[in-house]
Amino acid sequence: MVVEEKRLVVPMVCVTHNDNDTGLRIEVDLAGAQKESLALEMGDAGFCVKGEAADFRYETCYMLAHEIKAKEAKAKFDSGLLRIEVPLKDILRGHKVSIR
Repeated sequence: MVVEEKRLVVPMVCVTHNDNDTGLRIEVDLAGAQKESLALEMGDAGFCVKGEAADFRYETCYMLAHEIKAKEAKAKFDSGLLRIEVPLKDILRGHKVSIR
């Protein structure tokens, strides 16, 4: 018996800072995926997500520009969109640079 492997699709991901720059909002488009098939792993520097839909599978990993508190991440899946909220390890404090 030959089992066909599902086609791999890389999901669209949008990463933004929250309103007060203390954390990140991450949205992963997993249209067609079933909540039961999702797997999310968060590390201090990035995340990996997997999921399956009827005819294909999602799989991707991303490195983030800032270190995060992975153990404090919260995720919600609704209507094909995985929303992740995670605090930054260090609050962003920049040095003001004059522009000539």
